[in-house]
Amino acid sequence: MPTRRELLGAAAAGLLLRPGQAAGRALLVREVRPLSVRGINYYPALTPWSGMWTKTPDEVWAADCRQMAALGCNCLRTFLTLGGELVTAAGELTTACLAKLERLLSLAWEAGLRVILCLEPDARHQTPEVGVAWVRQLAAAHGDDGRILLWDLRNEPEADARWTAPMQAYLRWVGGALRAAGAQQLTTVGLTWRADRLASVGLPDVMQYHEYAPKAALQAAGVPRVRRTIGGLRRVGGERPLLIGEFGMSTARDPQHGAGPTWQDRLPPPPGTEAEQRWLYDLILSAAEQEQIAGVLPWCLHSYPTQERGFLTPSESMMGVLRHDGSLKPAAELLRDRYAAWAARQE
Repeated sequence: MPTRRELLGAAAAGLLLRPGQAAGRALLVREVRPLSVRGINYYPALTPWSGMWTKTPDEVWAADCRQMAALGCNCLRTFLTLGGELVTAAGELTTACLAKLERLLSLAWEAGLRVILCLEPDARHQTPEVGVAWVRQLAAAHGDDGRILLWDLRNEPEADARWTAPMQAYLRWVGGALRAAGAQQLTTVGLTWRADRLASVGLPDVMQYHEYAPKAALQAAGVPRVRRTIGGLRRVGGERPLLIGEFGMSTARDPQHGAGPTWQDRLPPPPGTEAEQRWLYDLILSAAEQEQIAGVLPWCLHSYPTQERGFLTPSESMMGVLRHDGSLKPAAELLRDRYAAWAARQE
């Protein structure tokens, strides 16, 4: 198996997939180049969160992967919830879970997409005593599988409510456990922004943060505000590639396509309009270009039906670049055009 130094230093296998490239296992990506990650966060429109792996028909995944590719994406980021129906009492991934993961990877690859797989074990399955089972299974099944671009070890673990002793112990353990079990892909961790906390337990191969600065602050300072945040992450991460792994804005207040008048008095800031969402995308993508970071993954592809999940208000469910009817919001058109320009520079 390649050493960690070889993984980080070898020539790039590249992120771009050629149109019509046959399905199969991809070469591992050894180097993440500037603006090479042109992605998006993904849950299916009608079966988000826990329904991703238990309720989503293959044809929905296939259609969504084609839609992401049409927007110019070359990867998607999604979440593997390790608990509930997906894991046995012994801490092993179920046969059905492994089969669904293989199916998603295959459908994504057929569309020209790699997958960033964010691991979200529940409290019990994030301990070495139990978690070693699913770690070994993932490494055995996909440890040399380049269709997985990165292992995202945890989503926003350093947020105050989550930064507990068990969470820190998990982060100290899981990356090394994956490598020991044979996983060869690079790793990342989706941060809110506190890279100093992550440094205390060990940095991943690829830095990642989620740009959810208050919209008033972004409006006041513009691109320099985002560039300062990127600079702070780089001071901690050094020469590691850096991703903006999430950013976005709800369009619930849009006068034509928003949530409608019955919700307006109940919407907290920062839900906005489709024009404001496009403005935010332009700002983040411009900062990414100027700083030549590894790439971006906006939140998210779909807007979700508000009533599909009891806790989803329009401010949470209308952040997608697609409207409920599947049509493109202005932010999607901007993203498509900017991704095409980024891709053209690398060919």
